[in-house]
Amino acid sequence: MGASRFVGRVGGLAVALGVGAAVFSTGYGVAWADGSTGSSGAGSNSSSASGAADTSGTGSKGASASTGASKRTTTVGSGQVVSTGGAKTSSKHSKAGPAPVRADSAVSAQTTSSTAGEANNSGSQSGSGGSADVVAPSANSTAAAVTPTASLAPKLPVLPSPSAISGVVTTALHDVLDPFSGGLPTPAVDSPLALTFAALQRRTTASALASNPIAINPVLVINNGIIDGTTNATGASGLTYTLISGPNKGGKITFSATGDTNYTLGNFSYLPDQSVLGGTVNEQFKILVAQKTQFDQILEGIPLLGGLAGQVIVVLHQTPVLGDLLAPIIGYSQVATFNSTAVLPATDPVAYTYKMPSFDGTLISVNWFPKLGLTGSDTAPTILDGPGLATAGQTDPYTQYGIGGLTPGVSLLRDNYNVVTWDPRGEFASGGILQLDSPFFEARDVSSILNYVAGLNNSLLDGPNDPRVGMVGGSYGGGIQLTSAATDPRIDAIVPGISWNSLNNSLYPGGSFKTAYASLLLLSLVLSKARINNLIYQGIITGDLFGVLTNTAQSLLASSGPTSLLNQLKAPTLLIQGTVDVLFTLQQAIDNAQTIIANPYGTPVKMIWFCGGHGVCLTNNGDVNPNLASTFAWLDYYVKDGNTSGTPNIPNFQFTDQNGNWYKSDLLPTSGSGLFGTPDQAVTGASGGTLGIVPIIGGSGPAPQAAIPYSLGLASKARNAINVAVPTQVGTTYLGAPTVSFDYQGLGNSRFVYAQLVDNKTGLVVGNLVTPVAVTLDGRTHTASINMENMVYTAADASDNLTLQITSSATAYERFTSFGVVNISNINLTLPTADPTKFSPEP
Repeated sequence: MGASRFVGRVGGLAVALGVGAAVFSTGYGVAWADGSTGSSGAGSNSSSASGAADTSGTGSKGASASTGASKRTTTVGSGQVVSTGGAKTSSKHSKAGPAPVRADSAVSAQTTSSTAGEANNSGSQSGSGGSADVVAPSANSTAAAVTPTASLAPKLPVLPSPSAISGVVTTALHDVLDPFSGGLPTPAVDSPLALTFAALQRRTTASALASNPIAINPVLVINNGIIDGTTNATGASGLTYTLISGPNKGGKITFSATGDTNYTLGNFSYLPDQSVLGGTVNEQFKILVAQKTQFDQILEGIPLLGGLAGQVIVVLHQTPVLGDLLAPIIGYSQVATFNSTAVLPATDPVAYTYKMPSFDGTLISVNWFPKLGLTGSDTAPTILDGPGLATAGQTDPYTQYGIGGLTPGVSLLRDNYNVVTWDPRGEFASGGILQLDSPFFEARDVSSILNYVAGLNNSLLDGPNDPRVGMVGGSYGGGIQLTSAATDPRIDAIVPGISWNSLNNSLYPGGSFKTAYASLLLLSLVLSKARINNLIYQGIITGDLFGVLTNTAQSLLASSGPTSLLNQLKAPTLLIQGTVDVLFTLQQAIDNAQTIIANPYGTPVKMIWFCGGHGVCLTNNGDVNPNLASTFAWLDYYVKDGNTSGTPNIPNFQFTDQNGNWYKSDLLPTSGSGLFGTPDQAVTGASGGTLGIVPIIGGSGPAPQAAIPYSLGLASKARNAINVAVPTQVGTTYLGAPTVSFDYQGLGNSRFVYAQLVDNKTGLVVGNLVTPVAVTLDGRTHTASINMENMVYTAADASDNLTLQITSSATAYERFTSFGVVNISNINLTLPTADPTKFSPEP
């Protein structure tokens, strides 16, 4: 009795530890149901750690992550749950954040089929469906007393061997489980614990499978150069689809999103790794199809713990025995297994992904999509579509738009072009260290992509190693266009959206640091697990804490982007910038245009100002946005049709006002342009008042009409402010940068006050923009004068008038240590106007 009681306790402990490990471990000890048949897989094992290291998969758009240890690894573990509709393209502009991902090279959930004729990845073999590899139960298979109590007592200094411990635990486990299983097989000599679980699994899952309502029929097909997949799951409603084992050669999976032209819940597109295109190598991945029960929804609705609950439920579905036992509570599930050899090789070009060595050997993850209808060795021009910061290159071939509708997506571009997307250096599946679109790194990566495209059979060439190429993209994907085109003359045309001229002038205008948006950029990089230059971290932290950037940080920003390169840019350039962009303001596009126009190559430049960008359009953005139409006109003229002179038939300048009215002009809004009319001296010598300077309280921002955290960077009507009425002239369109000046005297440590124009009709700050005005609070009298941020504002009637506010703080530039008091007087404001004869409404 004593020996039996002792062994029983050991067995109970073993069961507890085994179940706990199965639920909370990120790895998988044994394999489970074969998704292709729904049967139980006896004896199959999970993939080894070395196999997991080669796995690369993305379960959602822009949400995949890579381990720091392996350039080829983007392992998707149980933490990645793709539920109704799949993940949407992540972008800070679209407010869609990435789905949570566990990225650990040891967690792959890579299981293998146990059906006849299919090899186990680990090298072992198994019979089909629960057949005859199991030894028949015998009368002495559960004899727990075979090990005397005396033999279990420690005999120091000699310790029990691992095999002895394994034997004890195995025997005890049999003793505990036997009453529930009806008798287990006699323990085998070579792997007793594995056979015990396998036998128990067969018995337990037999009844569960009989009641499992979910049936699957995994299928891969090629549609217009894209490999599409479906589990064909039937028999239950409320199903979710989770990539539990990413393509083991480096391919990428993207679930269909609700905005896709082919949307069906659970369907997906598959970009195979280039190495499996020939069909001689198989790439395998698995998708879990599971019910979502009311119990699941309740758990996932628990604050803070809800996200973890969903991940645990996915693990439970994959846990042998336990998942089947809990199926009536957490829902039934099936695992669908897919193999690339089911559709490859193909006779016509198909989309794929490839780790391309860059100039320094760094592997850049490139995705290639053939033009629609491309067959055999047909050729077509190519468009490079760059992503925003902390966003992976587009992998969804059915995405119509990028950056919140600003740029065309892969689906629209493929009508006339091959399309290349990529994960920038230091992000997602690409290696290296992010350097902020440096001409010495990211631009040379693009040059390496051009070399690669030039070697593809389906690329249209203008000459040896010179592919016909254009570029699109916004934000980070806009900056790389300017930097790359200025350093590589093979690029035929670019359409940079909401990009920058100078990161110093953008993030640190006049010596005032944009704490809100810089912090958002840093947060997005951290959450996406980007590997970035440490000086970027240091610069943002210093700016947030002290409001200043060191000379080292400013030097890094100065070396990133196109600032000093545009005098060499030859590619025709269509600049698209946002009137409410609080990070890269309209002045950035103006500076880019002026520099390009002044270069000696006569580079064509046109410009569009739309209501959008890094910010939120809180006014009418208009019924007809010409961004996409003008983008395609630009690309078609220079890239599809190959014109090397002239310009496409679109206006030189298109812009919108706060009412959503669109206008066009033959003149750009650059310095000294004939587009500008006589400035309006709206305010002269206005008396001011005394302004107390404190952080946050009563200042500008956050804008309550927008959601946090984006609202922090937007200006709003301030309560603690000096207010000056600004009359307007009815029928006038104000376009450009207003100039404000005033006298002041004060004391304190604050280095800035902030100026903004409020639209009295809507209560909104024009363009959501506030301008820092440098002050010196030393008790002496000084004069301040500054150009405010550019604006577009139409005074359609007498109710369209403004208020100038000079306020104490702004969340866009917040400093928590700024205090003081200042007396302001003699306020002047000049508003720029557009010559009504130089522009006209868009038809």
